[in-house]
Amino acid sequence: MVVAEARDANLHVAIRAASPTTLHDRACWRTDGNSPVRIAHDGATAFYSTYAPIGHTLRRRGRPDLRFEEPPVAVTLLDDPDPRVGKWIEAIWQDPAGALHGWYHGEELAAGSTKLFVPHIGRLLSRDGGLSWHCRGELLRLPGSLVDCSWQNGFVAGGYGDLCVLPDRAGTTLYLFFTSYHPDEQAQGIAVLRLPAADPLAVPELWGGEGWSTSCRPAPLWPALRGWKHADPDSFWGPAVHYNRALDAHVMLLNRTAGGESDLVQEGIYVSLNHDLADTRGWSRPLQIVRGGGWYPQVVGLEDGCGDTEAGAIGRFFMAGFSAWEIELSRPVAGGTTVRPLAPTRQEFARLFGGDRRCPW
Repeated sequence: MVVAEARDANLHVAIRAASPTTLHDRACWRTDGNSPVRIAHDGATAFYSTYAPIGHTLRRRGRPDLRFEEPPVAVTLLDDPDPRVGKWIEAIWQDPAGALHGWYHGEELAAGSTKLFVPHIGRLLSRDGGLSWHCRGELLRLPGSLVDCSWQNGFVAGGYGDLCVLPDRAGTTLYLFFTSYHPDEQAQGIAVLRLPAADPLAVPELWGGEGWSTSCRPAPLWPALRGWKHADPDSFWGPAVHYNRALDAHVMLLNRTAGGESDLVQEGIYVSLNHDLADTRGWSRPLQIVRGGGWYPQVVGLEDGCGDTEAGAIGRFFMAGFSAWEIELSRPVAGGTTVRPLAPTRQEFARLFGGDRRCPW
């Protein structure tokens, strides 16, 4: 049964009811951050993160249909330069040579603040399938001199984080999409950097608006409409990108906050389409598919070789690690625009996932 639908000149999205499932177990009330998922013929591997007592990631094995029977196991960070800093593994990529690369969102309390954090992005490497990870240094960090504890959004005082990573179709370049909380409002919003797949530990090149550079500030694909220094920023954030086999194109899901009161209230979830990751101006205008909802939307493809970075025509749609929906993405067959977004309520959430579950929105 179709419960929500959206269509514009670029894309048609249908959301259907499906049996409820979660990436996390009942000891974790919601996932916090993008959750890397890989599907193979012998099962699914999911990495999800939580923020209590500090940010950390757990690994979970299950069936290809995302039914999990084994308990999750907390991953081990080896040679962690500062175990007091929370680290959320939000993206992974399997090197053809065998190593598993990971990227984390780390958060440190801003100096002089008791509640605002400064996120940064770091790199990891695993040789045992993601059970343990070697820290391989920071990828992107805001200089401490630019941190601003006067910001009123309730969460961050600057920085970079909330990310995803996937390769281009040739497998030669890795693209890391992230949220820029740079103090310059012109540099705030959804940004992108790239790395050579042959050397993921190389110095990153950021998209600066006119080209790629190792020494520029980010130029957002979608700049914030109202900056993050305010209690009510209006901005897309937390991108989740996958390659869609049916469309032969890349699809980005986006959170949007607007009208908040130092709480990053979720205005909705949007989707955008692009046929070439190298074409930073090729993303379509974001189309709303959820009104309200929870942070961290993702599409997870269930076919062999899929997961959170690749899907067929139909995948599972997740918010905060919860899914009671399938999502189908296709090309529009008729003109006009349809916007009938999914609008889940707390009562519906309790019915789907159990009344003892705290709602993530």
